[in-house]
Amino acid sequence: EEDYGSEPANVKNPRDYFYLIVRGDSMEPRLHDGDIVMIRIQPDVLDGQIAAVLIGDEATLKRVYHIPNGVRLVSENAKYAPMVFSYPAQDSIRILGLAIAFSGAIV
Repeated sequence: EEDYGSEPANVKNPRDYFYLIVRGDSMEPRLHDGDIVMIRIQPDVLDGQIAAVLIGDEATLKRVYHIPNGVRLVSENAKYAPMVFSYPAQDSIRILGLAIAFSGAIV
């Protein structure tokens, strides 16, 4: 929720996007602490795509997999166990959008 200002992006509708700054190593080796990730706002993603997900009041980046009665969130870094949210606990999370680019590269 911290506002670090704005940066122009070459996108059709800038209001449909936001940036996240990566904190931690859960998405290494693809994403590193301090990387800037562009997120396209959308309520769902396809299985295996990296998404910004709100868990409680904290946003995280994870690969999303839909499972029967819930969602499984997977880190790139194998030292972190997948997080599984089954109904009704799945109601405590919300997909904010799809990671489409980071630090100048395509996700």
